[in-house]
Amino acid sequence: MRRTLARAVLAMLAIPAMATMLASGSAAAAPAPPSITRLSGQRPQALRSGPRDTSASGVRMRVQLTPAPVHVGERVRYHAMVLVPRGTDVRFGAPDVGGDFTWGARTAGRTRAADNGDNGRTPTDSVWVDLPLQLFRSGYVDVPGLTLQITPFPGTTRAGATRLPIAHVIVIPSVTAADSNAQLRPVRGPLGAPWWERISWTLVAIGVVVLAAILALVRYLRARKRVALSAPALVRPLTPRLDPAAEALRALAELRAQRLPEAGQYGEHALALTRILRRFLEATVGATMPGDTSAELLAHLRGSRLSAADLQRLEGLLGFWDRVKFARAPMGADEAHRCEDAVEGFVRQAMPAAPAPVPGAAPPRAASGGAS
Repeated sequence: MRRTLARAVLAMLAIPAMATMLASGSAAAAPAPPSITRLSGQRPQALRSGPRDTSASGVRMRVQLTPAPVHVGERVRYHAMVLVPRGTDVRFGAPDVGGDFTWGARTAGRTRAADNGDNGRTPTDSVWVDLPLQLFRSGYVDVPGLTLQITPFPGTTRAGATRLPIAHVIVIPSVTAADSNAQLRPVRGPLGAPWWERISWTLVAIGVVVLAAILALVRYLRARKRVALSAPALVRPLTPRLDPAAEALRALAELRAQRLPEAGQYGEHALALTRILRRFLEATVGATMPGDTSAELLAHLRGSRLSAADLQRLEGLLGFWDRVKFARAPMGADEAHRCEDAVEGFVRQAMPAAPAPVPGAAPPRAASGGAS
């Protein structure tokens, strides 16, 4: 009885152990999934995408690809780090362009490493680089390492070059050949572009500008018409234009009324006579320019219609007045009045007809031929 009971207990304990052994054996004998078997003949355990610490020619370096595994075309971060003595210049080379690899813009940096296995005896720096990467090939893909230019190379005093280790990653196709449940969309014809891409925005902008200009013009014309209807017309009084000879005679009469020679102001008197004569010549002859000196004025008058006698008389008057104004030449009241009479005679001689007597003007004296 006791022997039968012991055999039953042993049988109950052996059944679970046999079931576990059968399950493990079937799992070990089962083939790999078709999607991975078709990728490559290599074993997955030999290919890793995690950090890999290697040492080439005395340079400690690490390469890591994240995330892993990835699908075809998925963005991968390629991160490489190199440990070098502090102060060493490290330059990463450009990756291989073309093929199944598409690289992006790089980001590099340098940080100080506190302790990298040397217990702080040798200060080191960690030089790293990050690049985005896209893989367009499925299977176990080998990503070649970047070239390194190190100055000075560890163990030497000159520059040297090496290469980062090769990184491995598993790239899974988006739709595998063994996926019988994949629902692919049917082929469709080309779709038309939306309306905002088919119209010419340049013509639209030109039309808006032209329309705005027309509206502004219409508004301006309406406002101008409204102002013209509301505001009374302004009538400016017409001021009669005086004859140059009459203006000169009036200015001469005002000068005589000031009686500058009697006050001893011969320079001011000569300056006023010069101004009257110049304005008359500018209005009648037209060959003179404002600001001309006496010599320039006479040079311009020689090409005008004035006679030789008139030119000689003007030369004598202008020269005498210049000596009085600038050289303080002696001059008496009688000479000043004779100069006034000479200017009046020259003006009246040039008048086409005798004008009406100017109010307040003194009767003309007999011209004495000018002052010399």
